[in-house]
Amino acid sequence: MTLKVVFGAAPLGRWTQEQIDEIFSLLKKENISVIDTARLYEGSEKLIGTTAGHEDFVVDTKILGGFSPGSAAKDRIIADAQDSLDKVKIKQFDILYLHAPDESVPIEETLDGINEVYKKGIFKRFGLSNFSAEQVQEVYDIAKSKGYVVPSVYQGNYSAIARATESLLFPTLRKLGFAFYAYSPIAGGFLTKTIEQLDTGAGRFNAQALGGLYNALYNKPSLREGLSEWNAIAEKEGVSKAELAYRWVGFHSQLREELGDAVIFGASSLEQVGQTVEYLRKGKLSDSAAERIDKFWETVKHEAPLDNWKK
Repeated sequence: MTLKVVFGAAPLGRWTQEQIDEIFSLLKKENISVIDTARLYEGSEKLIGTTAGHEDFVVDTKILGGFSPGSAAKDRIIADAQDSLDKVKIKQFDILYLHAPDESVPIEETLDGINEVYKKGIFKRFGLSNFSAEQVQEVYDIAKSKGYVVPSVYQGNYSAIARATESLLFPTLRKLGFAFYAYSPIAGGFLTKTIEQLDTGAGRFNAQALGGLYNALYNKPSLREGLSEWNAIAEKEGVSKAELAYRWVGFHSQLREELGDAVIFGASSLEQVGQTVEYLRKGKLSDSAAERIDKFWETVKHEAPLDNWKK
């Protein structure tokens, strides 16, 4: 395991305190020291702060931004960032992200608020998530021109079935020196499903789950058809579909350890945490599997989503 691995804490609100305690213990045992959360993840920040031993972790969080129009106003950013820190009960966040662009607020005002929070010592690094390349460049240029903290980390959707970032975002991000933190490495579970499971609305893939978000993102004709090839690649490689997805992101994608990149993984059980860490320690897939995954991408990219914001 060479890439930094980050635990995504979005599901914490669905777990008991006993389960969270067990998860934290396992994360420490597996040397996973970074937790990613957000104000959007209901109850997650507070649960981190009330769990014994949470001080041993580095924690990143996200301001709502476009997920709650108006929340990127200067006063709201200052208040919300302090509220998040109070909930998590740590001295400082490593990364504070804008979770999505809030077009109801002038970006200059938003960045003024972010810089005030930075001067208070609430976070070390400023991050962006779900911004277009043009928006990233604009934020960077304005922040730099005003002497504000500049963004240096981008959290984006990235998996074997969502690679549009490679052409649409990476050139700008690398030019500006950003690290990239990949979310949804198994495409919200899509890459582990069968067509039959999609049709019965398994997991996140029904009209109600997360507002139908994942169903709308991935349940499309070419992506559905691609699952058969994905399953065939996994069978030929002798691994599970989840393992295939994680190892592709970890060892065959454009993520680079030396650039500070990371992969964010979630879990619905203690067992999944252990499995994912094991997958990411196994190393590269075979050359033939990697080649087939590249060809697989060519067949689905015209319908593949960019991120969980623009869809």
